[in-house]
Amino acid sequence: MECNCDHYVENNYCLNCGLYIETELNFSSFSKNQPKISSSKNSILDNLDIPEIVKKKAFENISIKEDDYGKKVRNDCKNTFIEIYNAYLQCGILDFNPKDITEMLNLKRKEVNWCLKLASGTSLQEKEDTYEENLNISIVIISPTSYLKSICKKNNIEEHYEKLVSKSKEILKKKDILYASRPEYVACAITKKYCDVNNIPLKCFGKNNNISDNALKKCIKEIDNFF
Repeated sequence: MECNCDHYVENNYCLNCGLYIETELNFSSFSKNQPKISSSKNSILDNLDIPEIVKKKAFENISIKEDDYGKKVRNDCKNTFIEIYNAYLQCGILDFNPKDITEMLNLKRKEVNWCLKLASGTSLQEKEDTYEENLNISIVIISPTSYLKSICKKNNIEEHYEKLVSKSKEILKKKDILYASRPEYVACAITKKYCDVNNIPLKCFGKNNNISDNALKKCIKEIDNFF
């Protein structure tokens, strides 16, 4: 029923209409079956295996957006990726691998591309606050060398890691256009070619590293003349 009274309250009663008005909500009066709204929802950030300095910076950025700029940051995987990505760069940690964050958050490639565009300011989506506009975040170019350690571990050739890194840096210095290719594919191609030249057996290489034979052959052609 709609009430048109302006309510003049004294001792919790309206002196005009007699309505009892409680100014404080006592949750102890709720029954166990009544729903309660909780504001203590765990952040996705809490459960991620990332450096504490990065996690702390991400939380600080979220607080600034919400408290100083009044912008609610949704607690979902895509927004969490953006906050972590920006926090890494603001902490001066540039050798991180966004793919690791992607796997932690179970994001698809299309979702990650959207996140990277928004985080770097290259998205066509209009910014909603001045805070993000002033960050001037840049896209991180991932080097193929970032994938070599995991590739060596998957294929039991960890003793060749240092030589693969050295060879990869040599190739990338002479042919920096390879940075425009998928870094994990370039890393796989260099590893495969190195092992073939040095008669190092690799079992199920494509399957172990999630790369098709055609993609691997195509990428090997790009680095073939360096061996």
